[in-house]
Amino acid sequence: MNAPIASEPGKPGEVAAGPDDKSRGGFFGVLRNRSFLSIWLAQVASQTAQNSLWYALIIMVGHLTGQTPAGIGFTIILVQLPTVLFSGLSGVLVDRLSKRWILIGTNVIRVVGVLLYIVFQSHVGGLYLVTFFVAVVSQPFAPAEGSTLPLLVKNEELITANSLFQTTFMGSQAVGFALSPIAIGLLGIQNTLILLAALFAFSALVLTPLPAITNQRVSGEATSLKELAGHAWGDLREVSRFILDDPPLAIALFQIALAPTLLLVLAEIGPDYLTRGLHIGQTSTSLFFLLAPAGVGLAAGMLILGQWGYRLKKDRLVLVALISLGVTVIGLASVPSIGGFWASLSKAGFPLPQGVGLTFTMVPLAALMGIEVAFINAPVQTIVQQRAAPHIRGRVLAMQQTITAAMAIPPLILVGGLASIVGTPATLVLMGLSMVAAGLGIVYYS
Repeated sequence: MNAPIASEPGKPGEVAAGPDDKSRGGFFGVLRNRSFLSIWLAQVASQTAQNSLWYALIIMVGHLTGQTPAGIGFTIILVQLPTVLFSGLSGVLVDRLSKRWILIGTNVIRVVGVLLYIVFQSHVGGLYLVTFFVAVVSQPFAPAEGSTLPLLVKNEELITANSLFQTTFMGSQAVGFALSPIAIGLLGIQNTLILLAALFAFSALVLTPLPAITNQRVSGEATSLKELAGHAWGDLREVSRFILDDPPLAIALFQIALAPTLLLVLAEIGPDYLTRGLHIGQTSTSLFFLLAPAGVGLAAGMLILGQWGYRLKKDRLVLVALISLGVTVIGLASVPSIGGFWASLSKAGFPLPQGVGLTFTMVPLAALMGIEVAFINAPVQTIVQQRAAPHIRGRVLAMQQTITAAMAIPPLILVGGLASIVGTPATLVLMGLSMVAAGLGIVYYS
């Protein structure tokens, strides 16, 4: 039986979350809500399949193009480009169409897309076309999912629900990228694609019992594709004005883009820094020593928020975490300077292999960085969902995707050249100072 709906549907937090309305109960409390459980299971299955699919795609394209960076790079561009081009329009669709049917429909079309990969697995041009098609179709899923959450859980449970979603989102990335090479090795590409299609079909199936409130849309508005296209530009201007007229919401959208940008930049310059600067790992495996402890820290942060996040003041927590994250990045840049401590241990008769001492120094900093990212992302996502009015929430969440993708592009272009000029540690210091300056600037202008 689905969670009962309050008498005034559509307001954040107006849906009962389980049999005991007074119990917050952390993750287990929100998972007792069958409607939330349905959308959470769909997220786990679809995100795991999506991340596995991109890995399998890179394997297929690499095989057909001789592992050329241009061929694989073009594939990644085709995956990312629709976020910038179409995420705003996908928000319009989310607000004007049934969220339930968008969630179900995108997964059904993903099933078709995966099966088309099987048809075109020997034709790189066909793979490129299907990739762009799947990436475009996938755009409405995230804003529809984010817009549905506040309709399914109570207001005070929203940060717990978001923490669980963030935890499983990051976990599904790790599981997806780990599952894909294992599945391909055991089953082959074609059978792996069939397995991923089944995961997308499962996601669509478990979403069918969502309550009627998820069919809500702006009443009396256009629903044909032609009319939707005619209204799209006006809707995008409306959501831009809505965001600019609400400074806390605009700040939250800026804040939530910072952590993904930082992580992408670290993924770009991290291998060189870890292997050459810290003598940790090989180029192909060094990021594990940074991302694994960061992932543990992220999970720990999400668990803390899931159990006790409702007691914390979200905006202050985010600012403290943002400034602390900048300081931690500066700490990562300073790890080589701590090498003298480990050298003195070696001279005192406690020799350590090269890189081991620096690893012991870096791992706690990486774990702390993961906790700080958690303390930014989940509270800020909650702020965005709560400040976005129900009639425009889908467009706001889609704009969030656009802003995040757009903010990441310039640093990714600039940081490689900057690191070659001033060095990776100095680049990390500049990144950390930028994060601290962003946090202090928000404090000043708030």
